[in-house]
Amino acid sequence: MRAISIALAVGVVLGSSGAWWVQGMRAGTAVALRNDQQSKQALVQAQQSQAATETKAAGLLRHAAGQQDNTHAYTQEIQRLEAGRTADAARIASLQHNLRTTATQHAQAASNAAACRDLADQHQQLATSLAEGAGVVGELVGLVEQRDAQVNALVGQVQVDRLQLGAD
Repeated sequence: MRAISIALAVGVVLGSSGAWWVQGMRAGTAVALRNDQQSKQALVQAQQSQAATETKAAGLLRHAAGQQDNTHAYTQEIQRLEAGRTADAARIASLQHNLRTTATQHAQAASNAAACRDLADQHQQLATSLAEGAGVVGELVGLVEQRDAQVNALVGQVQVDRLQLGAD
């Protein structure tokens, strides 16, 4: 009987340790499944973050390209306006020289007769006024063209910024 009791005791001990072993395996499997699920979630989050970063970078590149195009167009317009002002200044200087020459010739003709003097004086006043007016007009045209270029550049910048804000 003693052998049966010992065999039963050994059987009970082996049975309980087997149950503990099975419980340990189940717990290990649950932990492994939880770790696998967390790894998959982390991978999905990383992929979503990368896609968002790439989208944002593409938007920033479009915005930068728009700004660069706008700045280039403004620079080209300013250069064109500056060349026009230089050409206008040369034409105005030539016109002023021609007016002085004509005024001198008329003054010489006026010395021959009193009637011609009055006409020469009027012509000289007119020539002076015309020369001053041509200079003022040239300056004003240049200022208006420069302001137009600045307004166009600002409009272009607003459009680029609106595109950026719409993309975000």
